[in-house]
Amino acid sequence: MKDPGDYLAYIKALIVANPHVVRWKVIRDEAQGDMGVFRYRLNLKDNSLLEMFELFKVVRERIEVEKYSFHWQDAVGNLLKRWDNAAHHPEVVTNPHHIHDGAEENVQPHDLINAEDVLEIIALEVMA
Repeated sequence: MKDPGDYLAYIKALIVANPHVVRWKVIRDEAQGDMGVFRYRLNLKDNSLLEMFELFKVVRERIEVEKYSFHWQDAVGNLLKRWDNAAHHPEVVTNPHHIHDGAEENVQPHDLINAEDVLEIIALEVMA
């Protein structure tokens, strides 16, 4: 990616092309210099909701995600998964990267993840 605008366009194209996304809304979407940020809200065909947030920068035409949170919940608001890198779980071996799996208190190690990865994971789970 040459600049943050390219990455934002790429993520939007992934969302639009995803057959599991019924509706989506831009909450925030900005690119300045080598930095960018987005927050998108996606409604999926199984009636679940995915909130996507990334703060990123472009370094030598590669995307470096600095902060992220991908919150996925079912139709009635129960947490399915949330991947994030808030540094509030120092006990997790992959700190600050982790996942809340099925419940807020079920915190598990997880490697760095990005929007593209999350969309792929959710597509597989929605299809199951």
